[in-house]
Amino acid sequence: MTLSSDDLKTKLKYLKANITLTDLDNYLRLQRVLCWSTDAYDSAQRAKGLEFAQKQLNAEIIKQSPETFADLKLCRAWFYQVAGNVDLALNEYNQVIAQAYQLESPRLIADARGLRGAIYSFQGNYALALEDLYSAQQLYDDLNLAFWSRYNLAEIATSYRRFGDPHTAYKYYAKLEAKFIETGDLESATDMVTEMAIALEELGENEAALKKHLQSYRYWQQEKDELAQSFVAINLAGILIKLGRLDEVQKYLDEAQKHVLPTDEAFYSFMMLFRAQFQLLQGQPIAAIPLIEEAKSAFLRVKNTRGLTQLYMLESQVFAALFQWEHAYHSLEHFNQLHNELDIKLQTHRTAEMQTRFNTKQVETENLLLLETQQIKEHELQILQQNRYLQFTVIFLAIIVIIVISLFAYKQAQKSKLFSTLALTDHLTKLANRRHAYTVGEQAFSENHDVMALILFDADHFKKINDNFGHNIGDKTLISLANIASDLMRKSDLVGRVGGEEFLVILPHTNLEQATEIAERLVDSIAMTDLSDIAQELTMTISAGVAAREQDRNFSELLQRADKGLYLAKSSGRNCVKSG
Repeated sequence: MTLSSDDLKTKLKYLKANITLTDLDNYLRLQRVLCWSTDAYDSAQRAKGLEFAQKQLNAEIIKQSPETFADLKLCRAWFYQVAGNVDLALNEYNQVIAQAYQLESPRLIADARGLRGAIYSFQGNYALALEDLYSAQQLYDDLNLAFWSRYNLAEIATSYRRFGDPHTAYKYYAKLEAKFIETGDLESATDMVTEMAIALEELGENEAALKKHLQSYRYWQQEKDELAQSFVAINLAGILIKLGRLDEVQKYLDEAQKHVLPTDEAFYSFMMLFRAQFQLLQGQPIAAIPLIEEAKSAFLRVKNTRGLTQLYMLESQVFAALFQWEHAYHSLEHFNQLHNELDIKLQTHRTAEMQTRFNTKQVETENLLLLETQQIKEHELQILQQNRYLQFTVIFLAIIVIIVISLFAYKQAQKSKLFSTLALTDHLTKLANRRHAYTVGEQAFSENHDVMALILFDADHFKKINDNFGHNIGDKTLISLANIASDLMRKSDLVGRVGGEEFLVILPHTNLEQATEIAERLVDSIAMTDLSDIAQELTMTISAGVAAREQDRNFSELLQRADKGLYLAKSSGRNCVKSG
């Protein structure tokens, strides 16, 4: 059941008047509810919400409750995100997620990873987005939090749309709309209608998209929600421009201009972009230039690469209309650069999705451990509450509790050790997983200021192995490859699995010549390995890219050069080593 705004205010007012510090547990819960009930999209309310969150985070009583403190910090990060302070929000989300895992709080982990995943999706970091959103989805489903499960599923659908699968996204949105209508949540159902309109737009079905946008627009108009109505008005302007119905565009842009502020950056950026596009189509390219600059600033603040790509194409067209060919060329260069970056991300989204699904068992195991811990904590809380009414048995129960806690602490230590190992290890090959390998690489890069090298390699034609012998044989082949690579390396080196059949070797204190020799030895060893014990007639080769630290500013640049080397090795016939 979804409360109306007025009902929510009434109930919160009653709770504030009747819950005091004498009822500490409910008082702490109330502070969290008060923070999250603030309308973050209203700039005045958001400012009050930030002030409230900061005040509570400074209070000693809040600091004594780690879970309350972490949840209020998450709430504050959400306000930062809506205000456009994306870097600040991401930093706090990372901190809260680390705290939530220490607290072993499934709900807090789900909330924080869901919010962080939504930011990653908006920015175009699809691999990280899927990893967070799938983990959050699993937890919401296990916790039977139906509303939040649907809300998170909508973010997953939006990620599908953003990485080039609007058809699948539309199916998700349609099912979610029906479910929201069934539960009486018409606002969320209308949000799904808007998302369906955007998916239709990306499928090229502009007339159908226009009908959906108008459906959302009329709903918010009926509800007298001017801000939400203005957000949809921006979408309407964009689709009308595509349909060439320019006589209707100005009306919606003017309406949005009254209510959408620069602090509403996600919508403000596109509003200014569409205003610039409208000016160009009206034959006024000079008037479009300051509007493009406004949009560019907003897109850069929220790091919206997809929006910037559209903007640079429009900017190129504006300069071309003004015969400023050099500026037009530079804008087109920016467009191509960003477009290529998005293409790379889109090419890796399938691998990211498969890897995330591949790790489903690991996620389920982690989540079951978290849920089991939460159930134990809830049970302990019930015992403590009952103790207030059973004073004559307090000493006896205290002894029992001490014994239970001792056993629980021992079990928790074992679980924590297992949990830590699972978080850092690829469960098939037992090597370091991608996140752990990248973390070690970044640390080695910052510590080793002189010599360091990387080997990035993967199995040649691995798909044929899966197709000809089956995925079970493919898995055994990967395990064999991992074992060979590990045996050839020094104790100071680290071998990690960073993709389906892709591996990374980190070589501290190693120059390019040494790394190339190691890589060539690895390539030869794999090629000569007898795999008949796995399957008859099975052979395997690898291609490797090598890079040693030179003028690289960070680990990412060094890794990128190794990746170029791998690409060169692939294009040079495979079963060889190339430096990047």
